[in-house]
Amino acid sequence: MKYKLAPLVTVALLITTAFTARSQEISVWQTKFDHGSKREKEIDIDSYGLDQDSKYVLLRKLDNIKFTDKTKKSKRAIVINDDITYQTIQGLGASMTDSSAWLLSQLQDKNPELYHYVMKRLFSEDGAGFSMLRRPIGSSDYTATAGSYTYADKKSEDLASFSIEHDKKYIIPMLKEAQAINPKIKIIGSPWSAPGWMKTNNDIGGITASQKKAGKSNRLKPEYFDLYADYFVNYIKDYQAAGVTVDAITLQNEPQLDAADYPSMRMTVDDQIKLVRALGPKLENSKLNTEIFVHDHNWKLHPNDQKVIGGDAKLDPYQLVKKIYNDPVAGKYVTGSAWHCYYGSPKDMKELYARLTSEFPSKKIYTTEASGWREWSKKGWKGDSTWGIKNNWLATIAAGGSVSLQWNLVLDHKHGPTTRHDSLGVGLVTVNSDTWQSVKFEREFYAMAQVSKAVRPGSLRIESKVKNGGGNIPVLAVKRPDGSIGLVAANLNKEDRIFDVINGDKLFKVTLPSRSISTFIWK
Repeated sequence: MKYKLAPLVTVALLITTAFTARSQEISVWQTKFDHGSKREKEIDIDSYGLDQDSKYVLLRKLDNIKFTDKTKKSKRAIVINDDITYQTIQGLGASMTDSSAWLLSQLQDKNPELYHYVMKRLFSEDGAGFSMLRRPIGSSDYTATAGSYTYADKKSEDLASFSIEHDKKYIIPMLKEAQAINPKIKIIGSPWSAPGWMKTNNDIGGITASQKKAGKSNRLKPEYFDLYADYFVNYIKDYQAAGVTVDAITLQNEPQLDAADYPSMRMTVDDQIKLVRALGPKLENSKLNTEIFVHDHNWKLHPNDQKVIGGDAKLDPYQLVKKIYNDPVAGKYVTGSAWHCYYGSPKDMKELYARLTSEFPSKKIYTTEASGWREWSKKGWKGDSTWGIKNNWLATIAAGGSVSLQWNLVLDHKHGPTTRHDSLGVGLVTVNSDTWQSVKFEREFYAMAQVSKAVRPGSLRIESKVKNGGGNIPVLAVKRPDGSIGLVAANLNKEDRIFDVINGDKLFKVTLPSRSISTFIWK
């Protein structure tokens, strides 16, 4: 019997043609801020379930769009040049605080279906795909059980009392659950305080301005720098033994803040240099690849920190980081600097990051904390999303940062659990801890998820420019590890804007709805 090959060739051609056609399409996700406002009016706090976004354009996968004829150009354009590359990006995420981990573990026990929905939406690539988690080393101001604690509350000069047992109950299990969904997640650890007995005020907490004026301090005792370096090494090793790799640490959360009624510690620039000099060789000798980041505080000195109290004149953050980088010993052990968004403008941030990138191109920049503080702001969906896009989630990466993080990953509807008395904090997810039947994805989640959709770990930022856009169109473009291009574009204006997106010899047309953020991915 003779077989005719033509039909098989035809089928092959059809398959090839179909594949080529699909590869020439652009995937699109979109969030409309007005839809978020509408959702908050229409859904009661007790009713956020698995279908909470079904009627709204919130991280919505839209129909694919196609490339078009490049000769038919519009006046407005977003021009991308993937031949010009900048920093490598790890991605976005938030902090797995004690409170966040406890709430997730409780939700896992009381409502498994809702728990799995939350975890997949946070960490899978079908959801946001968040790829960095910050973890307080010991407790912070958001602690659900045990009050304020460190890993060595009992004094022991050889750290014989050191233990991460508290974290093994629900924190480490939740970190491992997240990493099981997204193995590319990295962990950065940050202490709020050394053990009280290692400090000049003999307390894990801070001091008041009047105490400081009277001569009291909240710093690491000179004789304990070497032992505190061992404390970090123990933490990293014990977490590793428990199945969690700590990829990076900062020396101290908000080291320019010493007057707080929760765990805190003042760490001067000289203290940071001294600690790095002790810690760097210990990490090296232990064959630990954990990176060290310094500062972990605001872009500019907060007005409260500008006051010279008790003779403590706090250094400008840029000058502080520069002094550490230029130290002949400490500088070689420091990977980069970490920054918070609580004081300073987007303009300050861009100028700071540009200066650091220009003068210290080998040093990484991480933006490690910003927090929603809901009833205090009264900005609504548009205001909070616009602030976050300009101050953190998109702008900091577009300015040279490799990581962009919010504060709490999950909190409950009472802004906790927390040891604070003034909390209006909002996580990326709010759990109704009275019923365990409702979890609300907050406005911060959606804009962050839109950026995270494009920015996968290992992506390279590439050049992107808006031409004749009319202002208020922040953009970020990346070359992803698989060779595809990702573009995030926000339209913060009151009216829709139509753009050509031009990438080499490719062009496609997009309408950016008013008050929205959109993600586009193509090869």
